[in-house]
Amino acid sequence: MRALKELVLDELRAADRLPIGCEAVQQQLQDLLLSTINSGEGNSCLLIGPRGSGKSSLVNYTIDKIRKECITSFVFVYLNGYVCETDQQALREIAKQMCPAEKLENLNLNSFSGTMTFLLETLSSGGKDNQSVVFILDEFDLFTQHHNQHLLYNLFDLSQSKSTPIAVVGVTCRQDVMELMEKRVKSRFSHRQLHIYGPENFESYMRVVESILCPAEIASSTWAKEVRSTLEDTEGNNIKKYLERIYNFSRNIKELKNILFWIAVDLDSAQPHLNIETFEERLVGYFKDSVSVMIRSMSKLECSLLIAMARLSARHANQPFNLEMVLYEYKEFVTFEGSKLNAIPNRDLAVRAVEKLVQCQIVRNLSTRQGKVQKEYRQMYLNVDIMDLMNIIKACNLPSSVQKWAQSTLMFT
Repeated sequence: MRALKELVLDELRAADRLPIGCEAVQQQLQDLLLSTINSGEGNSCLLIGPRGSGKSSLVNYTIDKIRKECITSFVFVYLNGYVCETDQQALREIAKQMCPAEKLENLNLNSFSGTMTFLLETLSSGGKDNQSVVFILDEFDLFTQHHNQHLLYNLFDLSQSKSTPIAVVGVTCRQDVMELMEKRVKSRFSHRQLHIYGPENFESYMRVVESILCPAEIASSTWAKEVRSTLEDTEGNNIKKYLERIYNFSRNIKELKNILFWIAVDLDSAQPHLNIETFEERLVGYFKDSVSVMIRSMSKLECSLLIAMARLSARHANQPFNLEMVLYEYKEFVTFEGSKLNAIPNRDLAVRAVEKLVQCQIVRNLSTRQGKVQKEYRQMYLNVDIMDLMNIIKACNLPSSVQKWAQSTLMFT
């Protein structure tokens, strides 16, 4: 039992597994890096996807696979935007990862110009036979905030140089990252973008759960058969229902692993099976705690707009809605109540309130490709179960008239 438990925990801790459904993107990234490593071609690209969708795991998996299969050696440089807050810090980190310690003894790493000159000479001083360098810029959008974007410009410029075999891969969750780059930086960038979105549907999400709890080493074991049986939608089994609520709330695989980690920790010789009660307890606790804390800390306006969204969802069978529809629903309530409530908020306040709900993932945009649509008309849907929402609202400090309005939503369910 201990060996099985360790295998499951190792799978949960692993940061180099290929995310399910990302095989095509992984192959594109691998081909791009191999063209740099084997053929000396300069390349650059962006890997874009929401947080927790598996971007870092995909990159780690690809790098490990290339190291095992590729005969040609290469240098791997990893930079994180949270750690390298300035170009000077980033250059210092690049120098430390690329060069032996003895070469850095006489180099003043505190000098931006000196370090840049040294790195440019190092990268461009050997022709086609130079050892290739792969740069991974994690949290790429943070590098665009550096003064004049010198680092990005020089890296992209080098990637277009025939004498410098380097590949630059930016990893970010910002869909609008191209708009953050200066014109001169864009002119040196290849404009190649790879997108991943996490599990595309609930069936894919369930396959992720199964792959985590049933690693390849024990895929045909009795444990794996029990897990698959437990995850099936059988009568009286609420696990699938709770997992679907987590999926609708957040498709973040890291959060899923955090939940499953504690379920795996509970396994021991006295309880060698996947306990349904423990599973449900962990899932229910996760859902209620995270959503409840966020909603209870919200303003009256945000809660009122959330109630209006719940009423629209209940009345129209969970169909998408937009801000105009939400404001109209709220105006009807304010008009009915008269002077008991504050005046109707202006649109800017309402837009900011909705943006916060989206940021908290209580409300989701129907699609990420609505950039040209005005904010008031972007389609969205409620990401919280209406019954759970009403129970949380009941515990919030809201006027009695708002509470009655909220509870009247249940008549539509």
